[in-house]
This record gives sequence, C-alpha cells and structure tokens, in this order.
Amino acid sequence: MKTIPIIMALSLLTATSAFAQSDTRPDPLAKLPPANSVKLSQVIAKTEGRPGFYAIKSVSYSDGEYEIVYFMDDGAEVRMNYDAETGEARPPKEGGLFGQ
Repeated sequence: MKTIPIIMALSLLTATSAFAQSDTRPDPLAKLPPANSVKLSQVIAKTEGRPGFYAIKSVSYSDGEYEIVYFMDDGAEVRMNYDAETGEARPPKEGGLFGQ
C-alpha cells in the first residue's frame, strides 16, 4: 500500500524536473535595446527636428540600431538608422541612398 504513493511521488518529481529542464523559451528582454541606450523619445525628437520633416512612418529596433522611416514635406521617404547607445545617425546597412 505504501509503495503506490512512493512511486507516484517519484514519478511526479521526475516529471517536474524534466519539464523545468526543457523550458527553453527565449528571453523576451534579449531583443530590447540595452539598459544604457539612448531613449527612443530622444531619437524621435532628433528625427522630427530634421529640416523638411513631415511625419514618421515606422520605428523599429534590431541589432543595436533604431531604424526610423519618415516622410519629408515633399513626400520623399527617408530611412535613417541610429546607434542605440549613442543616438548618432548612420546610413542604412541595406537599401536606401547609401546602402549597398
């Protein structure tokens, strides 16, 4: 009679430890800008201050850079990349006027 509760307890212990080891969900914070990065609001303000700025189309973050796509007064679409740690503008890595 005592063997059944012991077997059940051991199987439960084995199952929970196996479940804990198989939990390989990615860290949601890994894809966010680092804690010491420039605030996104500062980068947006810098973009909005550019001559001829009209409106922001999209904002994204990847590989240490913010990418902001915006429209000029004349309807031209501009893509700017900003270093997340310094807030400095860089030419886009792909496509755009300076991309290869």
